[in-house]
Amino acid sequence: MKFHPKFAQIKREGAASSAWAPWHGQAVALGTAVLLALSPVAPAWAAPAAGAATKLAAARPAPPAPSPGGACQLNSPRGKVSHVVTIIFDNTHFKRDPARDGSTLVPSDLEQMPHLLNFIKQNGTLLSNHHTPLIAHTSDDIITILTGVYPARHGVATAANSYLEYSGANGTTQSQSGFTYWTDLTRDTTYNLISGPVDASHPNGVNAPAPWVPFTRAGCDVGAAAAADMEIENTGVDLSTVFGPGSPQTTDPNAFANYEGVAIHCAANSTLCSAANGGFPDKLPWEPNADGSAASTDPATGTSTAYEGYNALFGHKYVTQAFRNLGLGSNVLDANGNLKDINGNIMVDDFNGTITPGFPGFSLAPQYSLGYVADMLEAGVPVVYAYIATPHRPLPTNPYGYGVAGDVNDYGPGQAGYVFQLQQYDDAFHKFFRRLAKDGITPENTLFMIMAEEGDHVVAANPTNPGCDGVTTPCTYGNTPGNEVGELALNLLGLLNFEKGITTPASINSDSAPDIYLTGNPGPNDPVLRAFEQASGTVTAINPISGATDTIAQQMANSVEFKMLHMQTSDPLRTPSFTIFANPDYFVSATSPACTTSAACVVQQPGFAWNHGDVPPEITNTWLGMVGPGIDDEGVDKSTFSDHTDVRPTMLTLLGLKDDYSHDGRALVEKLEGWALPSAVRKSDNFVALARALKRITAPVGPLGLATLHASTVAMESGNAQDDSTYTSIENQLASFTAQRDALVAQILPLLEASEFDGTPIPDSVAHNLIHQAANLLSSVQAYANGL
Repeated sequence: MKFHPKFAQIKREGAASSAWAPWHGQAVALGTAVLLALSPVAPAWAAPAAGAATKLAAARPAPPAPSPGGACQLNSPRGKVSHVVTIIFDNTHFKRDPARDGSTLVPSDLEQMPHLLNFIKQNGTLLSNHHTPLIAHTSDDIITILTGVYPARHGVATAANSYLEYSGANGTTQSQSGFTYWTDLTRDTTYNLISGPVDASHPNGVNAPAPWVPFTRAGCDVGAAAAADMEIENTGVDLSTVFGPGSPQTTDPNAFANYEGVAIHCAANSTLCSAANGGFPDKLPWEPNADGSAASTDPATGTSTAYEGYNALFGHKYVTQAFRNLGLGSNVLDANGNLKDINGNIMVDDFNGTITPGFPGFSLAPQYSLGYVADMLEAGVPVVYAYIATPHRPLPTNPYGYGVAGDVNDYGPGQAGYVFQLQQYDDAFHKFFRRLAKDGITPENTLFMIMAEEGDHVVAANPTNPGCDGVTTPCTYGNTPGNEVGELALNLLGLLNFEKGITTPASINSDSAPDIYLTGNPGPNDPVLRAFEQASGTVTAINPISGATDTIAQQMANSVEFKMLHMQTSDPLRTPSFTIFANPDYFVSATSPACTTSAACVVQQPGFAWNHGDVPPEITNTWLGMVGPGIDDEGVDKSTFSDHTDVRPTMLTLLGLKDDYSHDGRALVEKLEGWALPSAVRKSDNFVALARALKRITAPVGPLGLATLHASTVAMESGNAQDDSTYTSIENQLASFTAQRDALVAQILPLLEASEFDGTPIPDSVAHNLIHQAANLLSSVQAYANGL
């Protein structure tokens, strides 16, 4: 979640705290006739007749001219890829969301966007067994997608898109957003995106390598619209970081509209980011050399010696200025030189009744997001990233009727406003694909990577009209506690005080998977912390919706398990005392500890109703769509296990590019056509088997990760003040398993990367041995966990 500097309700998905908003349900009658009337007719390749499997026709106009630098060199197999489009949805679902009674009558989000769904299914592959890291939230999920490494290596391991740091006085914490510009520092003066620890040579730690670098080094400009941390994210420290302290941009009254949310990172030889167009130096202090070796920071420029001479356009204002100077046509700019969205409307920031041409806000509607993508592609920017807001939350105020005016609370499945909003999403994609096709940007020359960063658990009573499907019969919900749409707000400190007598001072990073920080940062074996953990594992609450008595903590992890789950970053001050993965009905916070009854510690509140962060599959199981040259057009793949770390290596393998660091994931080569495989992969008969063995032991929600999380939970709930031997024994065993896992991964990953990017085949004997070791480790861990 991110806030407009003046209005907290304009936000990105994932609340750091829930608003106690009034119920504002608005009935929007949407029968079948209305839906059909509003739905555009699909082109044959997007939504064909029943039974058809039509692919996009080959005859298309020439694509737009390359960027002003003109030297983009994507080294894809057979040279087929000219553009790369990455679209990341917020909490948008391929699978149907069940009602409280378990029924799944309402079509899923993607089912209600047939232009998008059919585009993927008919021209590529949709993996529906795709997964998040932990904790599953927008900031760390997107950055994991962008980089191909888990939160431990990029630094943003967040609950509710933020984390706390032990940087306050007397062992207290301060809150830090996971959404900042790539090179920003946190409150404890380390990089938010940190990949190496603080030491004498790195007083702020090591800034994580940036995702646009392999493209700009290859001569390609890279655009981003609301893609986490690739652009300016706030009107405070970000402006000083990018433009300099005291610069005119830092005092611009329209700074939000002018500078946030949009950026183009240019190749060194590109004129698009010239000073005349509003370009500023693109500084990356610790970017490694192209071969992965360490570079240093040039004190004269403030950037890495391996990344000098690069500029970027930061913000809607400068992107618009550059496009005006290019003399772009009416598709991109209106008569007054303002950027247009996919519907031909001016992009605007609509706040408190004041409409300003500029960035519309981070809850970015698809009309705006896809407009930015199309505008950038037509301006010759060949690589573009974009984010689209979730359809289950009403879109922010705008002058164009996007969403339902007046709706402010999250929708329940099948609710009229939700269905209407999804229809607008589908229409935006119809126009987007049609516009790109007219430009000659098609699956024959463009790699599309389209996905959702996580799923959700919907918290709602059953509809008041059972049997509704949303599309033909809108679903309606009650408006009283226990009968409405809304998460269950839980006062954990109050509950611990009332049920267990625990009064230990602590800060909670409020979430359905809250991070707990005990004041003073006690060690993992501290008896005060252990008593807090033991109590947290057993507290219960009466569910206002079901009436059942729920155990709040479903799983728990501390610093030992964080290492197994890739949640321990290079900055120890942001490491929580422990994390609770709660019953996903509950949003856990640290309000006043005064609760006189258990019931008083829990209340259903409208406003927010789609929880994530926790471990259940409706949250951690999401989807990945891939379309373009070299992608097998097999439709929906329900079996292949993948997670967000696999997106980056798969993309770069198809583009013939290489990062200046190693990934935590692997290329999904079994989803590629034979001619698109790297030669070393073709010569490695056991590549896929070894890659799958890797995922089984390293993915946080893979079988090994889930087994150790169970063991961690048993350990943390066990014991008492007189005997904590079970805890000590399990923790020691988990540390041993983590060391064994890490040693295996350290052997497997370099082999996969060398085969994907360096032309080195994997010897069969080596692969067989490692696959056998991984299977034995997994078997040992599962047997141990099952015996607890």
